[in-house]
Amino acid sequence: MLLIIWTVGAADRVPAWSESLADFVASSPAWVDSLLGLGYLVSLIYALGVTIALILGGPARRPALRDLLIVVVISLGLVLLLSFAVNGEWPYVLPEIDLQDPIPRYPVTRVAMVTGILLVAGAYLTRPLRRFGWLAIATTAIASIALSYGSPIHAIGSLGIGLLAAGSLLAVVGTPRGYPSPDIVRHGLRSLGVDSSEVAPSSKQVWGLVRFEAKDGIGRQLDIKVHGRDSFDSQLAAKVWRTLIYRELGRTVSYSRLQAVEHEALVSLMAERAGVAVPELRAVGNASAEVALIAFETGGVALNSLEASQISDALLVRVWQSVAELHTANITHGSLSTGAVVVSDDEPILVDFGLGSVSPGDDDRAGDTVQLLFSLAAQVGPERAVAAAFRGMGEERLVEALPYLQVPAVNGSIRKLVEDPKALVSSLTEAIVTKAGVERPAPVELRRVTWQSLAVVVLLLLVAFAVIPLLFEIDYAQIWDVLQAADWALIALAGIIGQAQFFPSATATMFAVPAALPFWPLVTLQTASQFISLAIPSSAGRVAMNAAFLHKFGVSVTVALAQGAIDGFSGFLVQAAILIVVLLTGNVDLGLEIDPSDVPWLIILAIVVGLIVLAVVVILRVEKLREKVVPILSQAWGALMVVLRQPSRALGLLGSNFVYWNTLGLTLFVLLEAVGSPVSYGEALFVAAGTSLLAGFMPVPGGVGVAEATMVALLATFGVDQSVALAVTAVYRVATFYLPALEGMFGTRWLRRNDYI
Repeated sequence: MLLIIWTVGAADRVPAWSESLADFVASSPAWVDSLLGLGYLVSLIYALGVTIALILGGPARRPALRDLLIVVVISLGLVLLLSFAVNGEWPYVLPEIDLQDPIPRYPVTRVAMVTGILLVAGAYLTRPLRRFGWLAIATTAIASIALSYGSPIHAIGSLGIGLLAAGSLLAVVGTPRGYPSPDIVRHGLRSLGVDSSEVAPSSKQVWGLVRFEAKDGIGRQLDIKVHGRDSFDSQLAAKVWRTLIYRELGRTVSYSRLQAVEHEALVSLMAERAGVAVPELRAVGNASAEVALIAFETGGVALNSLEASQISDALLVRVWQSVAELHTANITHGSLSTGAVVVSDDEPILVDFGLGSVSPGDDDRAGDTVQLLFSLAAQVGPERAVAAAFRGMGEERLVEALPYLQVPAVNGSIRKLVEDPKALVSSLTEAIVTKAGVERPAPVELRRVTWQSLAVVVLLLLVAFAVIPLLFEIDYAQIWDVLQAADWALIALAGIIGQAQFFPSATATMFAVPAALPFWPLVTLQTASQFISLAIPSSAGRVAMNAAFLHKFGVSVTVALAQGAIDGFSGFLVQAAILIVVLLTGNVDLGLEIDPSDVPWLIILAIVVGLIVLAVVVILRVEKLREKVVPILSQAWGALMVVLRQPSRALGLLGSNFVYWNTLGLTLFVLLEAVGSPVSYGEALFVAAGTSLLAGFMPVPGGVGVAEATMVALLATFGVDQSVALAVTAVYRVATFYLPALEGMFGTRWLRRNDYI
């Protein structure tokens, strides 16, 4: 409704941003317009196809068909009302049919109708079809702007019409949206061998699934968790968010409903086998084609519903003893708090193992400890919670979890138990440190994203997209003109070539290390190195990542670091050879007015030799320095000798680096061909190698900004127009750095999941 009110008031005005966006979309190449025109038509066909499918669905789909007819009437009524109110004329209905030179008109009928139909029908569609529906809505809105059926303001307002029509309808008549009725749950339990009665939604609901309460055939209480069609939309969204923000706290959510309930059943049964008190499992499996459920027999009262005076210290100790037994059996709970503990006959029972794991890491065990400790402290006070943890779990395990005792490690719903979570965490930390007699440890870095890291990203983007254009007085309109006239087939080819850089990088590592290494994980490691270079300047991140990987294959840290140095040195030799050859054979004018005969080479050589001798003397005379440096140099020298004693290794190392730089040079060469500003292959190779060499000296993560400025300057020395150079540089960096860095984010996860780093 707010979108409609805003856009009705602005329908006759064209804000600067709207005009710029419309010009940008309208300036797309002809083939893009053709695709958008096809998408505009396909979205209507898709909406009609969904309607026909619901008609053919028979009586079971009549409620959906009813809702579709109602939303069509509401949407069409709003479109007609607003069209006559704003324009005083009929709206466009089928503009593809014999409409020449259309004038943007509010509202855009197609956008409103498709949005309303697909939102209402989405409750009855599978997740892939719903996602395709959102793609159809977005395509329709963009195409309406490109084809001049409406302005950006008009498209936004039309989207609001569809949202209002569908949302108001669903708010009145309801929607299944993957949440089952009590009858479905009852029939599902019966199909799994459990008779039930009094099935009703539980008062304790959690995000991502639906909880029901029921009684079995002899009156025992059942706790039922039902995963509907949309439960994993919300759970997966939550997991993705925590994965982006936090480092490895919590386990990955399953990707199907049946996997979820089977997983919880497995962890619960394994916990029971380990001697931990858990509720009795009564049923698990698919209750219907649309839902899966798991049912436990319950009894007792939730620990978090008791007053502190009702909870004895002995009970608290037994809770921690249960956690210790769980962790000893190599099982974690995943969402452990006082809400996951039920008290029956003054004995604790652990429930809700949906996020548990039977292959946990140290961070998972620490997560259990921290969450339970925080929630207990919020209920009975820090002193009692810590004292019980020491008695029930033991000092060693509690101290091991201490670095994880931070506010980010505590679930948001648990933090709300107290007004000041940070103060409670500080009190707990102080109590543990004092009681254990240990020093306060450095906290583990939990957050991936902080305000500081966001500020760094913003500053880097400002450098890349603001400083460079100001330096060279180039605007983005010129860049767009260059790319619009480019051969996009060649640009796509250059993007593919740019991804091939990881293969020679992987073989270079194989030749530099005297150990058998798996090729595909090694290729994935190269993408991960690109990703980490976004955060760590120069080659430091790459060296650290390589060292962690090689350590898994028995290579010592010193040899691994030596491998990085050897690989880097061989790469430098190839770079230097490329630059020297092009300088000597090509027509390159770098604007340097230096006569080699005027350079005091003997003095420079004497200074270098003197510094080397001084370093050797200091190392030999200072015992502590000698004890640290000599073993490192000895192992590094041994690694270098392994390479030098085998000519095939040395040739393979140099050859791999040669192929690597030629891959980057070929990428740049093809891009310059695509924009019609070709240079020789040698010159493209020179620019690619020179850019990497010069940007590598700057302590900027990924060389962001520095690499772009360097490449533009080097291309200018070969006569490439500055606007063309900036356009080519932008695409080159996307193909060879930013896109590989994005791939590296997933590569890093894969390497960690498979224990390669």
